[in-house]
Amino acid sequence: MSIELVEVKLEEKSILENMLHFYLDDLSKYTNQLKTNDQGIFEYDSLTYFFTKSNLVPYFIKFDEMVVGFLLFVKTEKSETIDYIVNDIFIFTQYRERGFAGQAVKKLISAYPGTYYVVQLEKNQNAIQFWKSLFKEMQLEYSENMVIESGEKCLAQTFKVPQ
Repeated sequence: MSIELVEVKLEEKSILENMLHFYLDDLSKYTNQLKTNDQGIFEYDSLTYFFTKSNLVPYFIKFDEMVVGFLLFVKTEKSETIDYIVNDIFIFTQYRERGFAGQAVKKLISAYPGTYYVVQLEKNQNAIQFWKSLFKEMQLEYSENMVIESGEKCLAQTFKVPQ
């Protein structure tokens, strides 16, 4: 069961936007910062940047040519210590627990060796466990810190992927 990472094209932006509503709904159980708009949906306010800035890359995660999730990737421009950030990763509920998210991250980091930064909300134990399991499986050493992001306590990890 292998997945593909496929860059989202501008004409597919609305598909990604629809998926982001589900993602933010999932995240809302871990934070009080997310609120629905007057139409009752969660909005990802920086989505447009992923289609206007060359260092921000949105990917669909595909399995059998079906979109099963997404990964939002950042190539940092102003950091001397961090090369990349996995900004967001999401798999639809019916496709979870098949290893798709881990496969997606592995494909990404094998294509982009360097120093990575990832952050999880402190209350999102599933995300924290996902990353720690992946670090262990891939034998990646990482450093971890408690940080405040957008007013929320989070765990942040930095790890290096050798060339």
